[in-house]
Parts: sequence; structure tokens; C-alpha cells
Amino acid sequence: MLQASILLLIVSIWFPGATRIAGTDGSLSFLLALFCALVSVVAYAETARRLHRAEAALATAVLATSGCIIVLSLLSMLYADNPIRTMRAVFAQVFGFAIIPAVAALSTRPGGSVAIDRILGAMIAMSVVTSCLVTIGLGDARFVDRAEGYFKHANQLGIALSAVLPLIAAKLVASRRHRVLLLGCLAAVLVGLMKSGSKTNFVLGVAGLGMFFGLYSIYLVRRKQSPLTVILGTISAPILFEASLMTLQFLNPRAYRLLSLQLSGGEAHSVVSRQRLWSISIDLGLSHPFMGVGAGQPVGNIAPHSHNLFIDYFRTLGVPGAALVIAVVVLVLAYVVSAVLRTLVDNGRGERATEVNVMVLGTSVSVWNYIVANQMSDSFGPSTAAFFWLPLALLIFYRGMQRSLQTDPVKNPKVYAGTGSQLFEY
Repeated sequence: MLQASILLLIVSIWFPGATRIAGTDGSLSFLLALFCALVSVVAYAETARRLHRAEAALATAVLATSGCIIVLSLLSMLYADNPIRTMRAVFAQVFGFAIIPAVAALSTRPGGSVAIDRILGAMIAMSVVTSCLVTIGLGDARFVDRAEGYFKHANQLGIALSAVLPLIAAKLVASRRHRVLLLGCLAAVLVGLMKSGSKTNFVLGVAGLGMFFGLYSIYLVRRKQSPLTVILGTISAPILFEASLMTLQFLNPRAYRLLSLQLSGGEAHSVVSRQRLWSISIDLGLSHPFMGVGAGQPVGNIAPHSHNLFIDYFRTLGVPGAALVIAVVVLVLAYVVSAVLRTLVDNGRGERATEVNVMVLGTSVSVWNYIVANQMSDSFGPSTAAFFWLPLALLIFYRGMQRSLQTDPVKNPKVYAGTGSQLFEY
């Protein structure tokens, strides 16, 4: 039941506008997340014993900090102008309590690897479905010069697609089957990202792909493998980048024109408006430094949030809220950097070790993309928060599997047992 619930949750997060309850976007997703949290958190203490201490410490620290954010957000209902909107911050954190324990619980069961593959496959499939709907303009996914798909804003669609791109690229490299299909999925999501019209997320998505393939090339060079692949990749990278820009110009001339303006040093309207929004938000935070104006509160009549993760939490929850969200980001980024560096120097051989290492790199870049995107957009809103928690949970899983495969086979004869329960064992 837990596996079915998490798969339904993945489907629902791609259609927050179509899963409303009482007019609130993403309500069905939140109810599914709440169910997953109630089911998995109860058994999390037992599950955590099977995690390596680094993964268990990260998960515990991040979820504890998220719990503090939830408490502050609920307390802010006492003084917020719109108490109902404080649940915006609460919903975003609840996804963490749903996804991380659920993925950990599924991975430690027999056949855990298969369950994780299904979760990853569902993420990729839904990104392709959404991109195709946006491309053909079906239903609410109509396209003029910006397309929001079934999200509330185009930037939210861009955040979701840019976060999934590295996962598709990693699966493409790691898999020996269905490579043509996965290459088509990668192209479809890129087209969907162009159609969204989100300039920041288009640049971030393409840069994220470049970062992943760059890390993978370093990984191959250090292991002295596939030199021809590295050479071809180095030659084709600038060609593919230019091709993506030409495709953007054809599919979305407005986005290409504004992006060219920004890259040439001009000031686009969106950048100027964000700078003004940040200035107003900082002033509001300075006026209420200890409590903020209340979680989830809009910036007057200008915008629903500050379009920057740290500024938004400073404005809404004051210094305590900003400190908590900074702690989450620092913890996660430190873990991401450590995972990438450990992977690049890993000397493990074999097809399985290579596949796991590639997935560590892909999930790391995915987490990075989401964090960077929220410095210009959504401010960790409930409509996109799952696209942070899911890659992070997958990264924790693959990093745990990586540690298991690095363990001396003599000391751990169960390394090749193939069951999910041994993947997180110390």
C-alpha cells in the first residue's frame, strides 16, 4: 500500500491545478503525502537502524529542522493577516516527512531496489507526459509564449522539469536497455522546458545537464575508461548547446529574445521586478525581524511570495525562519558535495557499482538544480516542494547502496544478495 501511495503521489504532483479540493491547488497531493507520512514515520525508528549513520543523521537533522519550520509556521497563524496561507509552508515540509521515510522504508524491504526503480520510472514518465501535453497544448496545458502545464505558474513547471532532467540523463547513461527510449524522453522534457518559457529554468536545466555529463566525464577519466566517449562528449557539448538555443528560438521566440537580452547585459523586466520585490521583502523582514509577517503571506498586492527562498523565509518567519531554512540547505548541499566527491574517487568496479555511482551524480545535480531555481522562483512552495524531497530521498538511497557496495565483501558477504534490506546496512 505504501508503494502504491507514493506512486500516486508522484502522479498527483504533476497536476496540482487538476487535483484541487475546495479550490486549493495540490490538495490531493497533500492528503496523499499526509497518508504516506503517517504510515512510514511510525516505522521510521526501525528503518533508521538499517541506514548508514551518515544517511540516518542527515535524514534526522533535515526532518527535525523541517519540523521546527512547521511549528513556527503554525504559531505564525496567531498574527498573520491571512492565517490560512500559513499552511503553504506547512504543506511544503510535510512532503519531506512523507517522502524520505517512505523511500527509506520501501528500500529496506525485500525487492527494495525494484520499488525505487518504479519511483524513478514514475518521475520520468510523468515528466514526459506533462511535456507532451504542454507541447501539443492539450487542455489546461495551452501554450502562447509561456506554458504552466497543470501548475499554477510557468516557473513552477520549469522548476519541475529542470529537476527531473538530470535524473533522465543519469538513467540514460546507467541503463544498458531502452537507451533510445530514454534519449527520446530527454528530448521531450527539454522541449517541454522550452515551451514553459521559464528562462531561468531553461538555463538551469541545460547547465545541469552540462554539469552532470561533466562530472561523468571526470568519473570516466579517473577510472581510465571509455576515452572515446569523453572525447566525443567534449566535442559535442558546445554543438548541443548551440542546437538547444536554436531550438528555443524556433519554439519560443519571446523567451529566446529575453534570454539574449539578459545574456548581453541588458535588463529584462522580470529581473528588474524581482530586484524590487527582493528589496520590499527585505524591508518587511527588517521591520519584523523576530517573527516575520507570518508564513505564506503574500508581498502586499505585488506577489504571492518573494521569489527567493532565503528572503521569503526571512520576510515571513524572521531571523529564526531564515536560520532554519539556511540550515536545511547547508546540510543538504554539504551532503551533495560529499556524495559527488566520494563518487569521483570511487574505485569500485562492476556494472552495478557504475550504475549506482552514475545515479548518485544524477540525483545530486537534481537536488542542486532545485535549490538554485528557488533563488529566483517559487520559494519552496507546496506545488514544487516534492521535486526537492524526491531527488534527495533517491540520493540518500543510492548513496547508501554505494556505501554497501564499497564494503569489503569478506566482511559483508551479503553485498551481492540483491535484496533491498542490505542496501543501507553499515
